[in-house]
Amino acid sequence: MANGQVASRGPRRTSPTLGPSACIDHATSARAATLLRKADDLLSGAAGAGDPGERFRLAYLAALRGAGAVVAAAELRSGVRPRRPATRNAWALMARADESFAVWADYFADRSATRTAVEAGVAQAVGADESGAFYDEVGHFLHDVEGYLDAEAEPEVGVGG
Repeated sequence: MANGQVASRGPRRTSPTLGPSACIDHATSARAATLLRKADDLLSGAAGAGDPGERFRLAYLAALRGAGAVVAAAELRSGVRPRRPATRNAWALMARADESFAVWADYFADRSATRTAVEAGVAQAVGADESGAFYDEVGHFLHDVEGYLDAEAEPEVGVGG
């Protein structure tokens, strides 16, 4: 990982495969899968946005949904649903839920001020190149989230029969 970026691991599917053989809490896995689907929808909307600010904003919202999917899946892995978190910051919650996403959490947290500026209507808060690069990184992030959810759905080797 150079400069806080993660290389793509190939094309993403539109939703994770959550098989029936996995011993998991289906409500939590469904919540994580739904959040990832919503993230994919938002990222698709960002692809069609002509304005760089709107593209950035939609991609950022997609990343937030991806963070929610990680938190939901991490709750599933731990087997314990936490009480109301001390923070509602999605990036802090994601990094706490699974430290393998800490670099992503830092990357997105560093761009929170840009999102705020875009939403406040600050002209030229983000340029076309920066918006495009951010969009690409969100795609890589959602690919990693999908892999995380897919790994959650895989039964452990040697467990069960």
